[in-house]
Amino acid sequence: VASARLVLDAYFGWTLMDTSAEQPLLDRQVGLEELGIPGTNGPRRFEGGWPRFSISNYTNMGINEDYMPYYRHDPQYQYVVNASWSRGNHNLRFGGEVYRQMLNHTQPEFSAGGVSNGAQGGFTFAGGPTQVRGGPSSNQFNTFATFLLGIYTGGGKILQVPDVYTTRTWLHSYYLRDRWNVTRNLTLSYGLRYEYLPMPTREDRGMERYDFSNNKMMVCGVGVVPKDCGVEMDQKNFAPRLGLAYRVTDRFVIRAGYGITNDPFNLARPLRTNHPILLAMIVPAPISLQWAGLLKDGLPPMTAPDLGNGIVDVPGNIAVNSLGDRFPRGYIQSWNLTLERQLARRWVVGAAYVATRSVRQLGFLDLNAGRVGGGTASRPYLSRFQRTAETQLVTPLGTGKYDALQVQAVHSFAKGFQLRAAYTFSKALGIAGNDNSDGSPRIQDPDYYSLNRAVTSYHRPHNLQLSGIYQLPFGKRRRWLNGGGLAPKLAGGWQMNALFSAYSGSPFTVTASGTSLNAPGSTQRADQVKPEVKILGGTGPGQAWFDPFAFAPVIAEARFGTAGFNTVHGPGTVNLDVGFFREFRVRERYRVQFRAESFNVTNSPHFANPSANISNLQLNPDGSFRRGVAEISGTRTFGREGLDHRVFRFGLRGNF
Repeated sequence: VASARLVLDAYFGWTLMDTSAEQPLLDRQVGLEELGIPGTNGPRRFEGGWPRFSISNYTNMGINEDYMPYYRHDPQYQYVVNASWSRGNHNLRFGGEVYRQMLNHTQPEFSAGGVSNGAQGGFTFAGGPTQVRGGPSSNQFNTFATFLLGIYTGGGKILQVPDVYTTRTWLHSYYLRDRWNVTRNLTLSYGLRYEYLPMPTREDRGMERYDFSNNKMMVCGVGVVPKDCGVEMDQKNFAPRLGLAYRVTDRFVIRAGYGITNDPFNLARPLRTNHPILLAMIVPAPISLQWAGLLKDGLPPMTAPDLGNGIVDVPGNIAVNSLGDRFPRGYIQSWNLTLERQLARRWVVGAAYVATRSVRQLGFLDLNAGRVGGGTASRPYLSRFQRTAETQLVTPLGTGKYDALQVQAVHSFAKGFQLRAAYTFSKALGIAGNDNSDGSPRIQDPDYYSLNRAVTSYHRPHNLQLSGIYQLPFGKRRRWLNGGGLAPKLAGGWQMNALFSAYSGSPFTVTASGTSLNAPGSTQRADQVKPEVKILGGTGPGQAWFDPFAFAPVIAEARFGTAGFNTVHGPGTVNLDVGFFREFRVRERYRVQFRAESFNVTNSPHFANPSANISNLQLNPDGSFRRGVAEISGTRTFGREGLDHRVFRFGLRGNF
């Protein structure tokens, strides 16, 4: 406290996250020595274990996750200084924050793109090689036949050069805010925030940047390459904000606000694993009807390059991520209008319009993606540099939109009862495949890029949430069992908590075989052949969730299907969690709390989305639905140790 009007506060924080996650059999070179597949595994322990065998429409064999294993040592430092100064009707607050984030990883993983294999190597099996040219589209029988023949349609492996790779990031932000009590009923809050996020670096040098003009990788801070890679970072990251609260009456309040927030996405994420720190090799097929190689021949050998003067060659089968000459950081606009009214008996109701616009939302754009019908030969960098691998620009992909009506009713705690009810009606739009700023558009061909506009995968039109606390009416000074004896002592003092959720299912895309599309890097959609897609509601094998005859595969044509992305919704979710607890006073200074909780107390299944590749549709002899698509075969989890069924949990807690 510097004076009656000026108060200073400061904060220093240090956080350390250490993580170690492994799959089984790392000490065995299963692919190289036991299966005899050349080019798989490696001499270091994290390169051991099973390779990955990904057969389209089937569960992976071998290692399932391409990001395993990983070992992380990530410290973070935070420095914060603020000051508050009051004078008259104004309260001025200003300050700054500085973050230092460090990653130290052993994890052979390439960010985004078509790289789906780790240090053990892996193979993909699609149906093109066993499909009749010009005949029906391929299905799961074709893909499994490709596997049985030992011909893979895509392969790859990651070579992590150092045992541990690093990133170092600074984040700076400074702000000034004034809260002005204009009148007794009106308060304004307005301010400005400035943020600067410089180019990340490695521990001993800069990052890496691909030169799209000559197929060279610039190792920043080595030889003739500057440490900042020559990338112009946006330094005009000013974010104004304005809010107001107006008390119309003692029981009615209006609130509104508008603000800009700079997208804080850390570039260390998409750039952390790049050539020559990490070599992400991809072996593609020339066209979708052919194979990339034979399992008995395995994968080509890989060699780490010499850094030399900091400018190194990039093999054509090695994927890269890079920034351009300038990085325009995106931002989020948000605004809201809220009406809140206090009713009798401790009830408060409110309604709000809430909206956000994610402008220049970040993602990965493959500048070497194939064109419709052109196969690998249509990749733009193939003729120039003999590049067949993903060549991705980390760049804004488009604008995300969210609009919502939010209403709620709250009964404040009184007479042992509290309740909050909230309902949201909303819509979220964006670029299909890029929900969280580190994805790739589902369609990479620039001539068809506009088809990516769709509702997001997290779009939930309806969301109802109820939560409450109720002190059971038993025991001393309660309505029932309030006399003497043992029963009031056992029944009194109990409290019940409950949380009820009901919301719409998530949207998904009905896809189809991409053999005739023949556009590497893009996802094929089905044709929608009925104007309306009926939800039949079936669950389990042989039961259709949606009408499969509303869609058809695209056969023998090089075009995208007419069905949009995320046009069908999966099953909604209804869930109830209930808990009971009571505190027992053992002595004056010692208490014990007993708690009994049940998650999903009704034991209701929360079904996952159905299978959605229409090319896998199987029919009965009479032409009716049999199976293969539109089938729900799993449930969602709520982060409860992977469990969906009813769970009971009991606990004791001592306080002294």
